[in-house]
Amino acid sequence: MISPLNILVLLLEIKLFIKTTSKHFVILVILGLFLDTFFLSHEYSYAASTLQNSDYVLKINQNPQLQGSYKDFLLALAQRETGQQNPPNNIENQLGFIGKYQFGEALLKDLGYYDTPNLYIGGENGVDKNYWRGTWEGKNMINSKQDFLNNKNNVQEKAIQEAFQYKWGLIKNQLNGRSIKEFIGQRRGNVVITTSGILAAAHLCGEGGVAKLLLNNQVSQDENGTSILAYLKEFGGFQTPFD
Repeated sequence: MISPLNILVLLLEIKLFIKTTSKHFVILVILGLFLDTFFLSHEYSYAASTLQNSDYVLKINQNPQLQGSYKDFLLALAQRETGQQNPPNNIENQLGFIGKYQFGEALLKDLGYYDTPNLYIGGENGVDKNYWRGTWEGKNMINSKQDFLNNKNNVQEKAIQEAFQYKWGLIKNQLNGRSIKEFIGQRRGNVVITTSGILAAAHLCGEGGVAKLLLNNQVSQDENGTSILAYLKEFGGFQTPFD
């Protein structure tokens, strides 16, 4: 549809043109103008509005491989952790990691949800898995493993946000005074370092594994042999609160 404004502008252009140009040439030009208005105006308007959107341009320039939103990132991480397209909350793997994002005893202790003197830390301390024989602290009204698995008070979403905030701070403290932002855009093993990649890598191998990778190009693995580079690559380019 041609807007009234487009018609008015077109008529004014025609009037001005007629005064200075031959009759036959005017007819050809008028025909061309109408064709342009009918068939090209919609696409041009869409392209123009997109290009004039500074936020859109800024995001594309900063990260031409942007994968998705922070919500998309969390979903992708949960899918990877659980191995299911629709990640369930009430799930536990063979090593006793639980929930949508596969939390372990050590992390939930750090976050104040749980306590035990015999933590599972990658096979250290003589403990070969997360047994969950400790005490739940009542944070966010979570008083048992089943409360956590039931995602009471949306605890698993709260806990993953807290985990990222906590690990981000720990990574910063292990970089010998250097900023995390300094490493963004660099490569490790042909993988571009991004903020979301760092968060996912920390979830897999801990903040220490990320710091070693950034500072010394040291590649670590989790208990199942998954390389930190795999998470750095797979989850690179999503939006995060730390961008």
